[in-house]
Amino acid sequence: MTESGTSKWGTLVTCSLSTFVAWLDFAIVNTALPAIQQDLSTSIVELQWVINSFTLALTVLIVTIGRLSDHLGRRMINILGVAGFGVFSLCAGLSQSPTWLIVFRFLQGASAAAIVPSALALISHAFPGAEKGKALGMWSAINGIGMAAGPAVGGFFVSALSWRWIFFINVPISILSVILSFLFVKESRLERGAQKIDLKGFLLFTVGLTALIFALMHAPDWGWADKKSLLIEAAAIGFLVWFYLSERHSPNPIIPFSLLFTRSFLSPTLVMFGLNFVLASAIFLIPLYLIQIRGEAAYVAGLMILPITACIGLFSLFSGHLMAKISGKKLMFFGLILYCASTALQGFFSTDSSIYFLLASFILLGIGWGIARTPATTQALSSAPQHFAGTASGVLWSVQNMGGALSIAIILTLFRKIFEAGSTPESFMAGFRIAMWVLTGVSLASLICLSINAKNSKNT
Repeated sequence: MTESGTSKWGTLVTCSLSTFVAWLDFAIVNTALPAIQQDLSTSIVELQWVINSFTLALTVLIVTIGRLSDHLGRRMINILGVAGFGVFSLCAGLSQSPTWLIVFRFLQGASAAAIVPSALALISHAFPGAEKGKALGMWSAINGIGMAAGPAVGGFFVSALSWRWIFFINVPISILSVILSFLFVKESRLERGAQKIDLKGFLLFTVGLTALIFALMHAPDWGWADKKSLLIEAAAIGFLVWFYLSERHSPNPIIPFSLLFTRSFLSPTLVMFGLNFVLASAIFLIPLYLIQIRGEAAYVAGLMILPITACIGLFSLFSGHLMAKISGKKLMFFGLILYCASTALQGFFSTDSSIYFLLASFILLGIGWGIARTPATTQALSSAPQHFAGTASGVLWSVQNMGGALSIAIILTLFRKIFEAGSTPESFMAGFRIAMWVLTGVSLASLICLSINAKNSKNT
């Protein structure tokens, strides 16, 4: 059953606003990292955790909360998530130490884990087949506006007020979203009997992934053969293998591998993994490069990053309309080609690169993401059964955010080791270039996987 026209459009606007605040926060925080580093005297490792604590919470909780939303009510979970996001944003803005900022960023991520799958499931439930792609395109575009506004707004707050306002701005938006949810969104949940949540699987996944991220970020400093490193590495492998074996026999798995390994779901999910892996590190390093190496003011850096996020919003909407004429696989393929081109160009950045060269690479990054993301999301969610709507969106976002978390851990640790070896602009650029070439390889690998899947689909 689908909802009336008024209700479904009210659902789209409200759910888009609820995820808009998370995307706004994501874009603003990256622009403000240099200011946070200076004000709170944070190390690069702590800056990694400022980003990764949010991503880690989002990754490990999103599937479980997606499943909860299917049974307890997607609107209720969405409202709780938005309210929590507003409260913890206020707390993050009031933080007086890196430790507390990291804690509240984690709680922000946990709140976002409630927002995203419930919002996607509500939209998916409200719009029938042919309209779903357009609705998700509009949802992506509205979120893209949040990303587009983020760098400029963040740069303005950092330059004119304080980095703390990047979090305070989330509070009124969260309040508005909660009010609209009560006014316009109808509750949606599974019509059949509720299933139990796989608490064992949730705990195994949480411990395993946390240990993996922790090992990737800290083992290079301790030494991979150090006792602490070996213990954490063994825990990560052990718990993740245990999680996989447990989930295969669970009647209510956190991650239904039967869904994940379905070709029609896995292929676009891997595309999303690659997109997020690249964007997470690129959007972390670019503000540092602009502010610390080129000496740009925060608001100028925000305006220079604006083409990335603006193109994401514009082309997310554009690709949603294009799906009526061009296959989703072709759009994903083209988007990934632009992604490869962007990171390859960034691999040639220098301390005095032309502004036009910088902007060209930024524009390609935004267009590539915008063109590939909407068809990947639509194809993945459309391939899942309706009763798995919340779970499927949770799995999709968990895998893609796992890409972001692993990227922050791997790429930025690689960058940090090269940079800290010299702690000079030259060593910064050496680490930056290596990071961008690795990201180019990840984009290329995603492109190859998509091509192989497309070829196999034709042969079956």
